[in-house]
Amino acid sequence: MRKEVLVTVRGTQTNDWGEKETIELITKGNYFQKNRCYYIIYNESEISGMEGTTTSVKAEQDKVTLNRMGTAEMKHVFEEGIPDDGNYVTPYGRFFSCVLPWKVEVDLTDVGGSINLEYEVELDKQKIGYNELSITVKEV
Repeated sequence: MRKEVLVTVRGTQTNDWGEKETIELITKGNYFQKNRCYYIIYNESEISGMEGTTTSVKAEQDKVTLNRMGTAEMKHVFEEGIPDDGNYVTPYGRFFSCVLPWKVEVDLTDVGGSINLEYEVELDKQKIGYNELSITVKEV
């Protein structure tokens, strides 16, 4: 089962003052299942600020691995209550990054579904806000 799907990625970041910024990307991607995990692969665009980057999402029942490769590079594992450290590499430099997920919901089947993540983000040991990330997959 490997198919082309419509991927909707909606990210909302809330800073310490309660100000919210939301970005939504709708694009075609690939979707498949391997070893009881679902994979979503899509290309970022100018809207996300990561044009030239491919994002791969590996979804397990209680764990999501987000891997970006290209002009921006980053890999984080989202498991409720477990901090994950990594590096965020951009054309402007490398930053230490950490995510602390407090909500990881995976509701995927062979025909699509959704992933919902809520987490705190730190860059170079500075908290930069709270994020909500929703990824939905629909057959084309």
